[in-house]
Amino acid sequence: MDISVRLKSSEKYDTEGLPYRELVGGLLYLATSTRPDIANTVNKLSQFLNYYDNTHWKATKRVLRYLKKTINFGLIFKRTEEPLFAYTDSDWANSLEDRKSYTGCCFILSGSTISWESRKQCTVALSSTEAEYVALSDGTKEAIYLRKLLNELHDADLKSVRLLSDNKGAIKLADNPILLQTHIDIRHHFVREALNNNDIDIKFVSTEDRAAHVLTKAL
Repeated sequence: MDISVRLKSSEKYDTEGLPYRELVGGLLYLATSTRPDIANTVNKLSQFLNYYDNTHWKATKRVLRYLKKTINFGLIFKRTEEPLFAYTDSDWANSLEDRKSYTGCCFILSGSTISWESRKQCTVALSSTEAEYVALSDGTKEAIYLRKLLNELHDADLKSVRLLSDNKGAIKLADNPILLQTHIDIRHHFVREALNNNDIDIKFVSTEDRAAHVLTKAL
């Protein structure tokens, strides 16, 4: 996605018979199957299926040109001793439509991504810390599911999944029950319960080393 382009709903609704919906549908299949690198872009394009114009069409064709240049890229797995871990990220108030933030998380196993998510958050975050905390909440749900799945498949004993975030405020909010922010929806506080049950282990990672950026913003 071009970082200088900020998509918004078209008022003219001049589609000129463009197969925009069909193309976005095909890209969604790729984004959910084998191409996490286009997930955030396709997520944003799919929000304008009823109100799009030539600007959205050009942005979609840009994705096709990117795919053509990277047609030999793929997810490559190899045997490693590294247990399952994940990166979480958010882009605060990025949506021009409703000022909601975006969540991004990716889970790494055997040297490659096995699960990823890029989507708009359901609630409006009042701060970047809150947006990151919501992203941690979404990552925690997937972490609990994958941990149980791997333990069932391999009869393993994976006790916790490491979540990496670059927001120290969100990490402290999850770790310290005294830091209660009442404007954060209660459902997100199950992160603390998962942390106390050793389902997850939240660690800090520098912004430069975080792999989830591509799932929340244009780079």
